[in-house]
Formats: sequence, C-alpha cells, structure tokens
Amino acid sequence: MKRMLSLMMAVCLIISVAAVFTACGDNKGENFPVSVGGAEIKEEPKRVVVLNDAFADIIMYMGYDTKLIGRSIDCDQEMLDVLTSVGSADNPAVDTLTSLEPDLVIADKTLDDKARKKIEDAGITIAVFDPYASQEDLKKLYIDLGTALGGNIDGSEKGEEAYVKLFDLLKDYNTTTQEIVVTDAYLYLDDDGNYCTFVKDSVESKIFGYNGAMNVFASKTSPAFHSTAVTDDKGNVTEADEQYIRYANPTYLFLDGTVDKNGNIDSPVYDKLKADPNLANLSALKQNRISFIPLKRFYRPGVTFEDLLFSMIDTLNKDNEAAEEASANPTEATAAPTQAPTKAPATKKVEPTKAPATKAPETEAPQQEEVYDNNAGSYDADNGAYADDGNSYDNGAYADDGNSYDNGGYADYGNNGGYADNGNEQVYY
Repeated sequence: MKRMLSLMMAVCLIISVAAVFTACGDNKGENFPVSVGGAEIKEEPKRVVVLNDAFADIIMYMGYDTKLIGRSIDCDQEMLDVLTSVGSADNPAVDTLTSLEPDLVIADKTLDDKARKKIEDAGITIAVFDPYASQEDLKKLYIDLGTALGGNIDGSEKGEEAYVKLFDLLKDYNTTTQEIVVTDAYLYLDDDGNYCTFVKDSVESKIFGYNGAMNVFASKTSPAFHSTAVTDDKGNVTEADEQYIRYANPTYLFLDGTVDKNGNIDSPVYDKLKADPNLANLSALKQNRISFIPLKRFYRPGVTFEDLLFSMIDTLNKDNEAAEEASANPTEATAAPTQAPTKAPATKKVEPTKAPATKAPETEAPQQEEVYDNNAGSYDADNGAYADDGNSYDNGAYADDGNSYDNGGYADYGNNGGYADNGNEQVYY
C-alpha cells in the first residue's frame, strides 16, 4: 500500500512540474538579447555545448537538455551519453567542439584562455558561470542558466520555478523511514586521507539531510575528521576527532565509492574503515548497512539530486521493511524470497515519524561474521549477500538478502544499493 501511494505522489509531482514548465508565455520578442555569464546572447540558442557537469544537471532538470549537442567528459551522466564528447572541461578539443557548430558554449572559469580564444574566434558565444557555494548561489545559477537558454522572461522564470520545485520535492520527502529514528552519515576521504563529511549549512549537507534519516554529523562545521592533532599557521590546534564517528555510531553509512556488476567494491574510505581498529566495530559495518554513492553525485544539483534522494530512501526502507517482516515472522526470517523484483522502486515515499528525535533504534539480532571460502566460491556478509555458481549466480548476476536477478533485475549488494539496466549495464548509487 505504501509503495502504491508513493508512486501516485511521484506521478502527481511530475505532472505538476510539467504543468508549470509548459506554462511559460510567448515572449520571444522580449526574451532576447540577454547579457548573462559575461556574454551577449543575441538570439535563443538552439545548439549548445556544456562543459560543467553541475551546469548540465541543472539544464536537464529545467528541461533544456533538448538543446544540448555536446558535452565534456566531466558530464558523464547517463542521460548525456548520446552527446558528442569534446574532451575535458578546462581544455576541450577545440576542433571537435567547433565542428559541432554550436551557437552557445556553457563553461566555468576553469576553461583555458587559449581554448576560449580559439572558440570565440570561430564565432561561437561562450557564457561562463560561477560554481555555487551556497543555496542562494544555486538559486541564482538556476535563474542565470535559464536566462541564457530561454531568455529574460521565459528562461529566468523557468529557472526559478525549477529551483523551487526541486527543493519543494526534496522537503516533501524529508520524512523518517520508520517509527523509530534511523541515523546515518556520509563519509569520504580528502586528499590527505582524512575522513570527511559534508559541512553544516552546505547544499550537500542539506540534500543528504532530506533522505528521511537523522544525519549524525548535521552540525559539523569542519569537513575533516582528523586522525591526529592539527596545528594551523597561526598556532591553533585542532584535536584528533575521529572518535566522533565511533561515538555517533550511525545505523547506516553512505560512503564514497562504487560497486560493479560483480559486486566488487571500489571505495578507499570503506577500506580504511574496515582496517581502522577504532572504527571496524561500527554497527553499520558489522551489520552490513552500507551503501555506496560517488561523491561527485552530490555536486550535481538537478536530476541527480532527485535520483540520490529516491535511492537513499529506498535503501533505508528496504532494510527497515525486512527488519519489520523478520520481527513479525521470526520463524521465516532467514527464508530467501524465490523471486527478485524486476525494477527498483525509484520513487518510493516513506511514512512520517511521530517518534522523538532522541529515541534509539531497536536492538537488532546478532549478525553473523563474514565468511569467505575460496574453494566453495561463497560469500556471506551478515544480511545474506552471496554468490554461488550453483545457486544464485546467473549470467553475471548475484544475490543479496536472498534476492537474485538475471538480465535486468534489481540487485543490492549487502544493502549497497544497485540498479541493473537491461542486464548489460549496472549503475550504483
């Protein structure tokens, strides 16, 4: 029943967004020319090359992706695969770019000066925008990009409406996943190998906070958890604070990383956590409540934000529903389902909570230790993630929590969150 209501709400939201975006009036005579992004755009652009992946995500969310004909390699969103790649964002292949005959290139300030001059010498307009550093910056970026693509009136209105709709959608889904409060956190490593999370009041922290669980690091003002005391140039000392992670002990951990279709994990932060004697006993690690999301996805504030929200909610809900079912049917808790779902429920809406924020999660059943047998080829990671040549491994698929998929189903590697597309390509959040 909850799944049906979620689907109905998602459909209603999509219809309402479509209705708003198609309501723009016919203001062609007043929309152009416009001055935005340091450029004078004389007519509505029809052929656009985008070099910044965050800008591309916003363009797609506004519905202007139909104008795109080229992209940089940084813009690796799946929806943009059909576009011609013009190389890197900072130093694109100018000959390839100009051969597309765009009437507008959208870039950021990393664009090489020599490349920029060659593009402009070819008679192509370049609009350069600043990356956002705050939510207010993001709103301005939506409006400016909308103005560049749709004009002073229609485009700017479309940009603002898209921004409002995105955050209204995120807030609408900001409900907890069960009667008790579930805590979570997102961790990644910086260039020095320190554990990091999103800083308080950053756009990324707010987005992560909309997944329905309580972010245990929501008030943190410094991104890094230093493993040793740090002294800055002025002599100020920051004490080691990795213990914050251990004390917080979140129910769920979302980590920077990926998982391929065979279940192979690529996540330096995950490897460090497992090898860290102070953190290896975190409940999320012991109970295999881990999900992997590449860090770059949090810096794409458009269609990717929506996907992130739904995938995080689905990950949290699936485990909670399994726990509820196991509690209601203790004798059947270890029985594996005989059939896997054919597609991930991408737009699931969760139920609001009435529990106080300080209530602790319910005590869970003891988890089994990880067992890996090189000879038998089996893997047991607490929740039942395993691959067996004779049982649940078929055509490159694998099983998790007793579920298996073959040629296009849905797989969750140890609750890591995965999605298989047509049996050929697997994208992990």
